[in-house]
Amino acid sequence: MLPRLHLFIVLCLSSAATAAEVSRDSAVIDRASTVVAESSEQASPEQEEVRRQVISEEEDPQAQKTSERQEEAEELVEQEQKTEHVAEEDKELEKAREKVKSEEQEPRFEREDEVTKPVVKEPFKGDIYGSIRLHYRTTDAGSIFGDAGSRIGAEAEWNARPDAWVYARAEAGFNLLDEIDQFLSPGGSSGEGERGDSVFARLYSVGVETPVLSASYGKSWSTYYRIANFTDRFDSAGSSAVGTFNANTDGGATGTGRANNVLQTRAYIDFLPETWKVKPFNLNIQLQSDQPIPRVDGVNYQNAIGLSAVLESRKNFTFGIAYNRARIDDLNNPAVQAAGIRGDAEAYLLGARWFDEQWYLGFTLARLRNHETSAKGTYFIGWGSELYSRYRLIKDYWLVAGYNWLDPDEGETQVGLYELRYGVVGLRYSIDDFYRLAYAEWRIDSTVSESGEALGNIFTVGIRWNF
Repeated sequence: MLPRLHLFIVLCLSSAATAAEVSRDSAVIDRASTVVAESSEQASPEQEEVRRQVISEEEDPQAQKTSERQEEAEELVEQEQKTEHVAEEDKELEKAREKVKSEEQEPRFEREDEVTKPVVKEPFKGDIYGSIRLHYRTTDAGSIFGDAGSRIGAEAEWNARPDAWVYARAEAGFNLLDEIDQFLSPGGSSGEGERGDSVFARLYSVGVETPVLSASYGKSWSTYYRIANFTDRFDSAGSSAVGTFNANTDGGATGTGRANNVLQTRAYIDFLPETWKVKPFNLNIQLQSDQPIPRVDGVNYQNAIGLSAVLESRKNFTFGIAYNRARIDDLNNPAVQAAGIRGDAEAYLLGARWFDEQWYLGFTLARLRNHETSAKGTYFIGWGSELYSRYRLIKDYWLVAGYNWLDPDEGETQVGLYELRYGVVGLRYSIDDFYRLAYAEWRIDSTVSESGEALGNIFTVGIRWNF
C-alpha cells in the first residue's frame, strides 16, 4: 500500500512541475506578442531594443517568423503613408508653381525651367496666343481709359531629334492711347515700347534647346530679367527701380529688359548632392554689340554682356544673381557727358522669392552705375530695390502689396532732388489662375522730380485676359 501511495505522490509532483513550466513558457510568449503588437510610431529606441531581445529569446521559430512578418508589414504601411504624403506635397507645390507662372507679366516666359519635354508623334507644333490688357487710371492730372500692354504672338517648335527642339517666336505689342498715359504717370515705365510706337515688335527670336543647353538669337527677355521678374508682378505699376526698363525704354539697347539683337545661351548644371533638394543650377549668358545709348543721340555702346545664375530648391525657394555691362568707349563725347554718363553702364542685381499656393514673396536689390536715368533723362549712380507680395484672402480674391524705391547717391547732383519712391496696395480677382483676372491697385507715391515736385497718387482698375 505504501509503495503505491508513494508512486502516486511522485506522479502528482511531476505533473505539477510540467504544468508550471508550460505556464511559464506561455507567459514568455504572451509577453513577446504584446511587445510586437506595439506601434512602431510609439516605440522608443530603448523599447525597440527590448523588443528585439525578447524575440531573440523565443524558442519557437514560428513565433519569431510571425513577429518578423508583423515588423515588415508595419514598415510597409509606414512607407506607403510617407509616399502618399510626399505625393500630396508635390501636388500642392506644382499648383503653386503654376499659379506663379500664370502671374508673371509674361505668362509665356519660356525656357525658364529645365527642358523635360516628352518626344511626341507629331514633331512640329505651332500656336497663336495673345493677351488683352485694358485699364482705367485716375491721377491728380486727370483720368484715362487705355491699353495696358496688350500683345499678340505666334510660336512654333520642331522636334528635330529625340532630345533637341528648334523653335521660333514673334510677338507684337500695342500702345494704343498710352501716349497720353505716359504724361499722367512719368517715371513708371512699363517697358512697353518707345513713345510714338502704337504697334511695335515686342519679341522675336529663333533658337535650339536640349535638356542641358539652349541657345537663341533675336529680341528676347534678358538674362537680367531672369532675376528681375521675381518682383515684376504688379498689374499696373512696378519694375521701375532695379533698372530692368532703364531710361524709360523696354531695356532693349542696354540689355536688361527685352534685349535687342542678342545672342543667348543657357546651361543646366546638376552638380549639387541630391540631399540638398535643389534643381539643376541655371547659368545664363548673353552678348550684344553696337546698340544706341538711350537718350544720347548718335552714340552707341561698343558691346554688352549679361550674366545671371539661378538656384531653385524643390520647396519653391529661389535665389538669383545677375550682372549686365554695356561698354562705352567715347566718354569724352559732349553728348555723353551732357547726359551725366561717367563710365560704362553697369547693373548688379540680387533677388530671392519664396511661395506656396496661398502666398508669394519676392525681393530684388540693385546697384546701378550710368544705367538708369531721372524722368528728364539724366544718368546717375544709385541703389534700387523692389518688393512684391501676394496673399490669398478668400478663394479667388488676393491682396497684393509692395514697393519700388530708387535713390541716387548723395554726390549725384546732376539729377537734383530726384528720387523714385512708391508703395502699391491692391486687390485681385482671379478667374483662371492669373491668366485671366480683374484688379484694382492704388499707387501711393512719394516720388519727387529733379526740382522737388511731387507726382501724386495713382488709382487703377483693369483686366487681363490671356488666350
